[in-house]
Amino acid sequence: MAENLLELAASQLGASGIGTLAAALNLPAEKGQSALDTGIAFVLAGMLNKASSKTGMAYLFNMVTGSEAPELSDVLAQFSDKEKLAASLPGDDATLQKVFGTRVGEVTKVATTEVPGNEGGHLLKMVLPLVTALLGAQVKAHKMDVSDLASFLIGQREFLRDKVPDALLDALDVKGFDNLGAALVTHGHAKPQEPREQALHGHGEKKKPVSFSSWFFPLLLVLIALYALNMCMNKGRQERAADQPSETPQEQAFMESPSEPAGDTPPNESNAQAQLGPDKFSSNLRDYLKSFDRDPNQEFILQVKFEPGTAKLLNPKAPDIDALAQIMQENPNLTVAIEGHVKGEGNEIKEQEISQERADVVRELLLQKGIAANRITATGMGSAKPLPQSAAGQTSDQQKKNERISVRVVTTE
Repeated sequence: MAENLLELAASQLGASGIGTLAAALNLPAEKGQSALDTGIAFVLAGMLNKASSKTGMAYLFNMVTGSEAPELSDVLAQFSDKEKLAASLPGDDATLQKVFGTRVGEVTKVATTEVPGNEGGHLLKMVLPLVTALLGAQVKAHKMDVSDLASFLIGQREFLRDKVPDALLDALDVKGFDNLGAALVTHGHAKPQEPREQALHGHGEKKKPVSFSSWFFPLLLVLIALYALNMCMNKGRQERAADQPSETPQEQAFMESPSEPAGDTPPNESNAQAQLGPDKFSSNLRDYLKSFDRDPNQEFILQVKFEPGTAKLLNPKAPDIDALAQIMQENPNLTVAIEGHVKGEGNEIKEQEISQERADVVRELLLQKGIAANRITATGMGSAKPLPQSAAGQTSDQQKKNERISVRVVTTE
């Protein structure tokens, strides 16, 4: 079950912070908790609605993790004093528009009706930084990716049902509470390994614990067999060594001397696919799946080409896409995240859309090859996730690397 953000906010603010909120809104102290719940419910409803667009989820992820995202400690400090909280309010609706878009006027009217004294959306302006900071803290603490955050937001729905009035749904142009954020699953943003009911309601069937005897005795037999095999091999080596003359110290020194390195090997500068070319994607991904120590952030870059500035795929029969489909067919429990990235040279919103559309194109090709929809997510990251070696002082070659379609393994079993 997802952690209740309403309760988390109340525990972070404490009675003092909630009292400050009530005082800033000219409400009685006992009305502070209900005002806080209403404000958070409105903001989360707006975020769920925002995230329902194809590019909205990545936009929200960048909003709560980007350089302009508020720090939780700074936000809590504002709630320590009525004057500080009032002084932190922006003079316009620009911050609210990031969540509610062009419907911010209708939303603030509903909020004023629900919480008298909330003229001009003051409650929402006070609560939005708090929700943003709390979500950012969750992302950092649990090392969430976009899909994790999407699932977390979906999990909040069960706590919002009785706190989101129909008037707010009308203001957001959402047809019924059950449709709030439902497109997160439709667009493949939620964790692919979760069935829809589990993603929406935050619970699922628990696995039965494995008994001690079911694994210990088979393991013991295997260890005994390996020990016996090792003893036989050692005996054979000793017998062969006895039949051969021993090496002189000079011969032994010559044989054990290390060979000169052919040249300096550059360090691995990123967790992205190191070498690109025919069969590299397939071999790298297969090696990764065989390994035991897997980096969950490892990227495998697909060799696909798009027409500049568009989502028109120039090589729809790219071998890497066929290879990925083949690997997923061979590994029926494998789920992946397709992420689109762009250079970051133009309009941020447009780039976000292009990166999402490109990821969608690759996902659609995999669906056409018979891969189940719940095994693939597609997310446009815009320019928010450059490769580490090109994060600063980018050259043109490094920018080309940033414009990529990458694959991350989400689950293997």
